[in-house]
Amino acid sequence: MKRQPSKLRRLLFAVIAIAMFFGSIEGLLWLFDIGASSRVEAMAFTFPVEEYNDHSPQPFLERDPELFWKPKPGILGHNSHGCLGPEFSEKPAKDVFRIVCLGDSCTHFGPVPYPTMLQEKLDQLAPGRFEVINAAVIGYSSFQGLRLLETKVLDWSPHLVTVYFGWNDHWLARHFTDKDQPLELPLATRAANVLDYSRTFQLMRLAAHRARSPERPGLRVSLSDYKANLLKIQSMCEQRGTQVWFLTAPQALDQGIPEYLYTSGEVDDPANLVELHQSFNNVVRDVTSSSGTVLVDLAKDFDQTNKSETFEFDHIHLSDQGKEIVTDQLLQQLQVDGILIPAPAQTSQQ
Repeated sequence: MKRQPSKLRRLLFAVIAIAMFFGSIEGLLWLFDIGASSRVEAMAFTFPVEEYNDHSPQPFLERDPELFWKPKPGILGHNSHGCLGPEFSEKPAKDVFRIVCLGDSCTHFGPVPYPTMLQEKLDQLAPGRFEVINAAVIGYSSFQGLRLLETKVLDWSPHLVTVYFGWNDHWLARHFTDKDQPLELPLATRAANVLDYSRTFQLMRLAAHRARSPERPGLRVSLSDYKANLLKIQSMCEQRGTQVWFLTAPQALDQGIPEYLYTSGEVDDPANLVELHQSFNNVVRDVTSSSGTVLVDLAKDFDQTNKSETFEFDHIHLSDQGKEIVTDQLLQQLQVDGILIPAPAQTSQQ
């Protein structure tokens, strides 16, 4: 009579079979580089952090566990706070009105960005009375702007914060929306960190997330979340006694849509992009209307310009002439609010 395997041996065989099965799956996933890691250095965005570093004179972006990425201090004109521009103290000097500009690449870069232009004109009109800090970061969404405000900007005691987002919010998400990026694993243990290197575990977690949020691909920030982010920015500034102005993001996509936007996976329906962008600008208008905050409606203003002169080739970023318009609109609003009273012109003695 043939002897039957003991229960222990049957259990052992079952464990080995299961291990071989999942080991084979894990091996194939690694072989074909399929996964969705939550580690900050492996976050997947349509915004190409590493590509920007590769094509820059110096790698100027680094991964960050709270902001996803941020400029490296001391690189390519970024000060010790990671802001493009000169150094500044943690608190503004006495009798100096501090303005912090939040935004994406439309605010961040230039070669002469409009926050720099604004500082130069304020120095001419009211020398020594204003300080403009460019806290914008290329590729940022309103979610990242809100997090930057929470973690850093409000500690700088600004008197005014300007907010210019929208573009990166409505680019397509890759794996996770901005708010769902798993920055911290549910269990801050060594075992949980080890699990995150498993491609099988990564895909199981991604599948569970998509089962809860079946609409994919989604936007990095949904329209409703965009509104919530702006309202939270407004509320946090109000609690600290800081004024906030919201700027709509002008566009020239009605003049043509750059091919790279859909070849890079940032949009899936170019024909609907202008309408989508306008819907995000309408949220800005709604937020300012409901909260009573200042609206600087750049989108409306730029519709009255010659867009071939006020925009760069991509129809998203502003030309020097376009940035001059933004600067002048902000100066005008400062005067309307009674914040800017230009110093009297100096007259020569006869």
